[in-house]
Amino acid sequence: MQYGELWRKDQIDNMTDFEVDETGRQFLIQLFEQTRGDSSVQVSMYDIGGLMGLARDAASRVAEGLIGLQLVEIRTLSGGIGISAAGSEMVQDLIGPLAPDAQASKKLGDETHLDAAGQQAVEQIVTEIKDQVGTLGLDFDTLTELMADLKTIDAQLESSRPKTAIVRQCFVSICGVLKAKPNSSLNGRVNGLLGK
Repeated sequence: MQYGELWRKDQIDNMTDFEVDETGRQFLIQLFEQTRGDSSVQVSMYDIGGLMGLARDAASRVAEGLIGLQLVEIRTLSGGIGISAAGSEMVQDLIGPLAPDAQASKKLGDETHLDAAGQQAVEQIVTEIKDQVGTLGLDFDTLTELMADLKTIDAQLESSRPKTAIVRQCFVSICGVLKAKPNSSLNGRVNGLLGK
């Protein structure tokens, strides 16, 4: 079934930014907040719907409507989506500019153990890397290396006293993998955490 069949032609021609219903606006705001307005970040439409209490089919319908309006971009057939530049602009018109992300600017310090803020920053970046690992096009050996580094970081985060030096070395290794890939946003986040 072609995507265009989901909407009648006269509906598409008459849709504007101002005709997005409240559910659509809330979905778009949630997507904006989860991606921090970064169009290169991919999330699941079902996760966004879940944050709003929507069932999978309802989340899919809302996302499809926003895709039709070119406010959201489809990334994978399994429900991966991203916010478009137009969608990001619309949300900023609705809620104002994005507040600075304290975690994004967090750097791994010289302390022996990660503090709570450091752990949160590390968890956030690890989650982003895991979400996007399938889009990086890594060969088997490089993927194995990346997964080993991520498992090591996860093991440290499960500790009551995660060791900064171990986490830092894992991110140095991950940085080497990401440097060769086009996702500069992810690489920039890791470099920021390392203070580079």
